[in-house]
Amino acid sequence: MPNETNNLVIQGVTKDTIQVTVNGETLEILRKLDALQALLEKQQAQSFQTADKIYNIGAITNANFDFILGQSKHDKVLPADLAQNLVTDENRWVQSLRQELLKQGVTVGAKPWAIFQHYGWLIEAFLQKMGTAAGQERNPRRLSFMAEAYQSTLRYLCYIQASQVFQRGEHTHNPIIAGFIQMDATSQPRYDYLNLLLLSTDLLPKEQAFMPEINDFVEELTDTGSDLYGTALFLEKHRNLLLENTLPEGEAMEQLLDEYLTGLVYWLRKLAFLAKYRLVSIKDISLNYRLGTAKNFVHLYGELHGMYAEAMSEGEDYSAHSIEGVFTYNQSVLLFKGSNMSNCLDNINDSASYISLSPLVVDQSVFAEKTTQTPEIYYYTGQGSGGRQYLFAQYKNELVFGGRSIPSNKELPVKAQNMSQPRLDELFEQLEQVFKPFKTPTR
Repeated sequence: MPNETNNLVIQGVTKDTIQVTVNGETLEILRKLDALQALLEKQQAQSFQTADKIYNIGAITNANFDFILGQSKHDKVLPADLAQNLVTDENRWVQSLRQELLKQGVTVGAKPWAIFQHYGWLIEAFLQKMGTAAGQERNPRRLSFMAEAYQSTLRYLCYIQASQVFQRGEHTHNPIIAGFIQMDATSQPRYDYLNLLLLSTDLLPKEQAFMPEINDFVEELTDTGSDLYGTALFLEKHRNLLLENTLPEGEAMEQLLDEYLTGLVYWLRKLAFLAKYRLVSIKDISLNYRLGTAKNFVHLYGELHGMYAEAMSEGEDYSAHSIEGVFTYNQSVLLFKGSNMSNCLDNINDSASYISLSPLVVDQSVFAEKTTQTPEIYYYTGQGSGGRQYLFAQYKNELVFGGRSIPSNKELPVKAQNMSQPRLDELFEQLEQVFKPFKTPTR
């Protein structure tokens, strides 16, 4: 059995070498992935530490090797160019996002909600929270909204990439994908989505990428000299400090809030390409057909962009669209290329025009016993009860930190048998079918 007491820590990196301490003894090896892997194997170690993070031997490839090593010598402060131009005005940062969205060639309004909606529910919920009275108070809760806005972008990108890995059916038993599927839901707030993004992107052929902009984004992200790399490390570091309840106070906290907003806005501007895609829930598909006429499939769908108006008297937030001769996936959350939903649905005969993010993202209302006309979106957070159930979190759940309890947070457990919500049995079977080929065999 491997000796898990071995403590391997990367202390320094040069152009050609890596300095590693092994149980207090300093060694120097070549700056090559196979050299590090050979050392881990020799020491019978399954993991190593760099900076404040621990990586499993199966979680390093050439796709993330330099990214990981760069952390050992990075100070994780906001890049100098950003630190010299801090964003402090509440309206300025919103309009900054608008300018970047306009560059994508999409139609965008001037109001904050009209700007945020182009990022989709999984992200915009936290941008909306930042604009509330609670979100504008200069305290750790404001930081938590910003930190979760950052984390939600990573989750979303990972779901897009992982969904394509599942669809292709390749890389079964890949340790990165297997680890993601089988993570303990309680550890999800600290899950390393950055690493998953790099490695899942590397698993997909560039020429067949559904969202090729992610490849360009990841290429810049892995450039350890780029501001994007430094910004990612800064945003992640202070999100972790928030979870550890070790944030500064007073003026230092004030400064951190301005720095974090500046870094987040820079990060979101880099992701403005998300506005060229549309996320929807297909709640139901019915056949409209009479003898002698064409078959029309009526898709009942809900757009997952923009916050639904609570004051709508009829309370109906799903729309119907009839498509002649073809249909898509029922009870699935789909991501379409394009910003006009009617045009997107009319183009579903082109299988390259959309992907399914289910079962990583699901609409709970589809499986509910009660009748509801509003999508209830949940995202995958891992396994619970020793792997006997899958857990999902509501898309707008707040980040839990400092021992706080957040009553408004909601979870959706999915078991083999769901007595109170029997239709979730179907979702469990879908999860088992999609995940099984990628799970690591029992040891």
